Parts: sequence; structure tokens; C-alpha cells
Amino acid sequence: MHDAYTPLVFFHHSLRLRALMVDNQPWFVAHDFARLIGVPDAQSLLAALEPHEQQTLCLEYTRGFHEEVTAISDIGAYKALFRFGETEHGDIGRWLSEVLVPTLHDYHRVPDAAPCRSFMSVEGRQLGVVRWQGEVWVAWRDLPVLMTSGTEVSA
Repeated sequence: MHDAYTPLVFFHHSLRLRALMVDNQPWFVAHDFARLIGVPDAQSLLAALEPHEQQTLCLEYTRGFHEEVTAISDIGAYKALFRFGETEHGDIGRWLSEVLVPTLHDYHRVPDAAPCRSFMSVEGRQLGVVRWQGEVWVAWRDLPVLMTSGTEVSA
């Protein structure tokens, strides 16, 4: 398991939602999110999500106190809102997209954060790429140039 993460704790109508950034992407504690949208058991929420939309993480609150939780991605949270949400949960979706996710990004922004935009030179042409998680990502429109060049791409 990866290192322990320190969550940010948010409250919406006095219900707690622990959130954190993993690889510069927002994740939410599944149990908290289920309670927030009125789902009594987080397992039913998790069963409705794809495997890549959930992961087990270790949270650290103080030195020596850790908790293992299942977290859902921001996409998983929106999917759960759509699947389990009631009409009164529209404010939760707005709160997520307008307040919580931007706050998480602002709080965790570091100058050399990944993913980051970069350029690579291929046959005298500058191609815009994204470097993320040790890989170089190329736009579809630039892929033919890269494929015909025989250039080995390295992160």
C-alpha cells in the first residue's frame, strides 16, 4: 500500500466528507460520501462503481494513528450522485464541482505537480505532450508524426 495520506475534512449540512488528492486527482472516503447522499451502506455504492473508480487507502490523522478506508474518485462520486441521488442532492453536485474539488486542487498545488505539460522535438517539430505517472502522453493528432519518426519516447 502507498504511503498514508492526510485528508482534508469538509462538512456539508453537518455531515463529514473526508477528501484527499492521489496523483493530483480528488478522492473521497466512500463511507462519508454514502452517508452524505443518504445511502445507508457504502458497499452498495461501491458495487455500482467500476474497479478503477475506487481504491483502498491509508489515512493518517496524527503520527501513529492510521485508518484504512475505501475511497472513490471524483468521477465515481458524480456517478454515485447520478445513480443514488435524489432531486435535493443537486446542491451536493454543485458543492463538489464549485467548492470542494477546486479547494482540493488549490490546497495541493505545487510548482512541479504532475501531470504537467511539456514539449518534445520530433524531426524538427515541437509536439506538446503531458508527463504523468512516469509516462509521456501524446495527443491523437500528433501520434502519426511520432509513429513514422521511429523516435523512442521516454519519460
